[in-house]
Amino acid sequence: MINLALHAQRWAAAWLQLTRVGLRPQRLPGVHGAWLPQQQRAVLYSEELNRRQYHQPLCEAEIGCYASHLAAWQRLLQSDAPCAAVLEDDVDVDASLPEVLRAIEALPGEWDMVKLIGRHQEKVAQAQPLCEGSSLVRYARVPSLTGGYVLHRRGARKLLQQRRPFGRPVDVDLRYWWECGLELYGVQPYPLREGPMASESSMVGRGIERSAAMRWRKLCQQAHYSWCNRRALRAQEQRALPGPGPASAAMTTTPAGVAQRLVPHAGHDAG
Repeated sequence: MINLALHAQRWAAAWLQLTRVGLRPQRLPGVHGAWLPQQQRAVLYSEELNRRQYHQPLCEAEIGCYASHLAAWQRLLQSDAPCAAVLEDDVDVDASLPEVLRAIEALPGEWDMVKLIGRHQEKVAQAQPLCEGSSLVRYARVPSLTGGYVLHRRGARKLLQQRRPFGRPVDVDLRYWWECGLELYGVQPYPLREGPMASESSMVGRGIERSAAMRWRKLCQQAHYSWCNRRALRAQEQRALPGPGPASAAMTTTPAGVAQRLVPHAGHDAG
């Protein structure tokens, strides 16, 4: 669990939630963007890449948030674990989380990331059973939320190879899964929800869009994202989801825009 040193109360509240459902989190010190040394910041964050990829410069909180997730990916590769659940400290935990985590860890086949939090309504391309009461889904449009996900070592290697330096916020960058060849899925219903402190989180933030030029660049980026996303989805539409049993029997196609009984999350969304 990513947690800034100055947010001890958040860590205590998150630890209590997770231990109540039988999990014992490990604390990963978060990176405070404002305190990041300039030399290290220059290695992690590319202003030139930002100008090409995104409609406005990243704020200090966004840079710190991305650096924190990079540290989590690095910790996974430094361990012997096949995968790790990465959580931010501003989420609420459902009692189904331990069973969902066990089911993800047992997934056969290749997968890189499974998101544990999302929006009230998701655009889903395919779905199949994961465990009792939960489904594994392939998104039609990946939600831009990083409050919780499970990352495989294979996915950590891909991300660390392709996302240093970075130019977008981490939640937006993950939506561009095809750039890293990331096998990215989600769980529905989500076992994590936006917590009461999420709107005040210092781990995520965004500057105000001040100019017409910024708004125009954002619209162009949204259109480009939609085009690239459709092309990438067409390339994988015949591929089976990882899961038990014959994939052709278990897999179902879900209409885009299907409504799920989930809690909305105010995150970065390219549209």
